[in-house]
Amino acid sequence: MLTIAVDAMGGDHAPACVIDGALEALRESGNRFEIILIGQSEKVEPLLGKHDTAGLNLKFMHAPETVTMDDVPATAVKTKQNSSLVKGLQLCKAKEAEAFVSAGNTGAQMAASLFILGRIPGVLRPTIYAYLPRLQEGLTNMVDVGANMDCKPEHLVQFAEMLSIYQRYGAGIENPQVGLLNIGEEEGKGSDTLKQTHPLLKAAHAAGKINFIGNIEGHDILKGKATVVVCDGLVGNTILKFGESIPEFLGVLFKQALEKNVASGSLDQNAAAAATAMFKGMFEPFDVEKFGGVPFLGVDGISIVGHGRSSSRAIKNMIYMAEHMVERKVNEHIAEVLADK
Repeated sequence: MLTIAVDAMGGDHAPACVIDGALEALRESGNRFEIILIGQSEKVEPLLGKHDTAGLNLKFMHAPETVTMDDVPATAVKTKQNSSLVKGLQLCKAKEAEAFVSAGNTGAQMAASLFILGRIPGVLRPTIYAYLPRLQEGLTNMVDVGANMDCKPEHLVQFAEMLSIYQRYGAGIENPQVGLLNIGEEEGKGSDTLKQTHPLLKAAHAAGKINFIGNIEGHDILKGKATVVVCDGLVGNTILKFGESIPEFLGVLFKQALEKNVASGSLDQNAAAAATAMFKGMFEPFDVEKFGGVPFLGVDGISIVGHGRSSSRAIKNMIYMAEHMVERKVNEHIAEVLADK
């Protein structure tokens, strides 16, 4: 049976929402995997005691230390060996769990994953991607979104290869389309790094590693021109954080306009309620909680990270993502492609 280690202390709403999400996953899945909750017993066990866990494939492991969002990643990994983050990844290293899930400190989880699990042979740098909304059906992922600020051309090419493999085997996209984010579609545009990356991506395309469609621009992202958007972590994280702010920003504008029209009599309460429901439905594509979290690509093991604000629903879906990554053998496929260079 598949075993998934879950950081009970990771996230803004931990441990309560992590416990709820883990139990929801076990019940909804029909108990098809085992979960090991890891955290401080004095905080986790009283909350667990409020639930009926009889018959569930659930275990608890005490971890007296916690890695916080304010901790310096490398320092936290070295000094908090008894944290839920470190202990969970150690379970994976010891083959006592097949995957680890956390909504805690992303930088610390990346550092711990590298230190404890190591890299898949051939990986230059592990990376992290994000989900982006698109106009048509399907999936758009952007890589890198913050794990690697300064990237060499060969790093960007490998990010494209690894994310293409994930989309092919993990998301069922038969022929992922890779676009290099740039300031123009022409091959000679952009920084020196982007100019050097373009021919390398073309070579990877010619070798059958990826399906490179060329440069894409910012306005192409939400149109879904590419399923894989490649950029360095500084650009990617900036776009990601900007995108996350859009629903909230437009929500404030919508509320102000709605209140103004209701007060003036232009809209009655029924029309306002219908407009509100329609507005909320518009932003369903921005809902990242349906995916839960994302794996660190290139790490020699399954390490799934989620947003610090993750709800119990997001935690549940992170657990499903971990199960999915193991069953689809994404890491094995990455190793095969990189070994074939």
